[in-house]
Amino acid sequence: MWKVDSGTEAGTTTAAYVDALSWRCHELGAKTLLLKNTHGTDSLKYKLLGRATEDGLQDELVPETQLDAGQTAEFHYDRQWHQLVLQVIDGSGSASYQLDYEGQGA
Repeated sequence: MWKVDSGTEAGTTTAAYVDALSWRCHELGAKTLLLKNTHGTDSLKYKLLGRATEDGLQDELVPETQLDAGQTAEFHYDRQWHQLVLQVIDGSGSASYQLDYEGQGA
């Protein structure tokens, strides 16, 4: 049976890293994430982490990167991951964001 998992998350950054998305995607092959900084002036920072097994090591797939106001970051993975975690934190201030994600697999 073909599986699809998708959704949208939204929030506002704080002075500490928080999980914008903690996605258990081990049954999915192709995965896409879009993170948009929806704030009018403030930047945010993000990093993407991956875990190959449920209780395994967490690897930093994308190091801390700044996303300016109005910009969108794209992530595409065909590689198998058990879990992807996208974390966000304040950049130049407390910025709002929207995160869309979808994964598909057999």
